Amino acid sequence: MSIALASSIGMAPVSATTLADQIADRIIDAIAARRIEPGQRLTEAELAGQLQVSRVPVREALQVLWSQGILVPAARRGLQVAPRDGAWARQLCQVRLSLERLCASLVVEKYRQDPACLAPLDHAIAALAIAARAGDRESVNRGDIAFHAALYGIADSPLLTALWSGIARHVLILFSIETSERAEFSYVVDEHQRYRAAIVDGDPARLDAEIEDHLTPFRLLA
Repeated sequence: MSIALASSIGMAPVSATTLADQIADRIIDAIAARRIEPGQRLTEAELAGQLQVSRVPVREALQVLWSQGILVPAARRGLQVAPRDGAWARQLCQVRLSLERLCASLVVEKYRQDPACLAPLDHAIAALAIAARAGDRESVNRGDIAFHAALYGIADSPLLTALWSGIARHVLILFSIETSERAEFSYVVDEHQRYRAAIVDGDPARLDAEIEDHLTPFRLLA
């Protein structure tokens, strides 16, 4: 859509990341790091005070996380962090496995047409390697999500991208549980390098096996 067309229907340009998005990510980071626990009630006033922002973007962030199932209505007024039980983990693994298979098959097709399309994956793996060497758990967790976001970007499917966006924050939380007892993260880099190699190879059986292996830790948690 051109800028002229956007102006003609009364829509102003928006930034890629809004303040509400940043607040939502801060909340997710706190949940992933277990600074905010399941069942904990979140209030606009408290969050706005801690983050030193107005209550409006906090309210927007909470609504986004509620729409994604990260938060649920509290017994009293407001929202609380949804429980992370076995049913949640199992459902998330099943959904992610289906999406990942569809996405990876599209990426293989894109790669055959243009091998340079994997550059975003290489950038993501390089960032993962830096975080792993530094022992920075939160950056490793974010880097893992960035790799898969790049994968969906290459697939260039608006539907799959929308579905991935709906579960990405859940995946981050589950991945943080898997890495919480780890002190060394080179295995994460190795996993994503193998994933990339399977895409380059293009063999459906190898790729499917790699995806299965990639999600094994999540299934064990489930």
